[in-house]
Amino acid sequence: MHGKDATPDDKWYPWFKKELEEKGLEVHIPVLPSPSNPNLEEWLSILTDLHPDKNTILLGHSRGGVAVLRYLEKLPKGAKIKKVILLAANSGSAKYMPIPTEGNIGFYTKKGYNFTKIKSHCDNFVAFHSKDDPWVPFAHGQENAKGLKAKFITFKDKKHFGKNEGIIPGLLEEIIETK
Repeated sequence: MHGKDATPDDKWYPWFKKELEEKGLEVHIPVLPSPSNPNLEEWLSILTDLHPDKNTILLGHSRGGVAVLRYLEKLPKGAKIKKVILLAANSGSAKYMPIPTEGNIGFYTKKGYNFTKIKSHCDNFVAFHSKDDPWVPFAHGQENAKGLKAKFITFKDKKHFGKNEGIIPGLLEEIIETK
């Protein structure tokens, strides 16, 4: 799931898809509607239509990570996802919205994430975050990793994992090793 103000053709997404498809994996990077002013329910509808299941690895970058975690919160009891990977994912708390004046159409709540419910749908979480991220503070990555009991992979110099920050060390391996 791409982030706000992005498309599947931006950043490292095309490289990522190509690398995984060359290894024989099926990859979907959906076009999410209204990326400049995203609506959570619209994004979740797109994700739901992909029918993730116990064999699926979900990856969310930035606001896409918020969507992935909100998706898990809404899954019915017993539904499972194989693995979740977050890259520079925001906190789910409204008090930590990255730009407090922007619209919040469902992504952030007063209580933040329900980590207990999220973890009931997946047992394998990985969070990547860079200490120099100018958009999503490192503390958000720490909060998500702690709440999810995730493997936490940190960097000093990858900013927001955008186009100019280069290949993300360890990302492909996290997927290939899980296959």
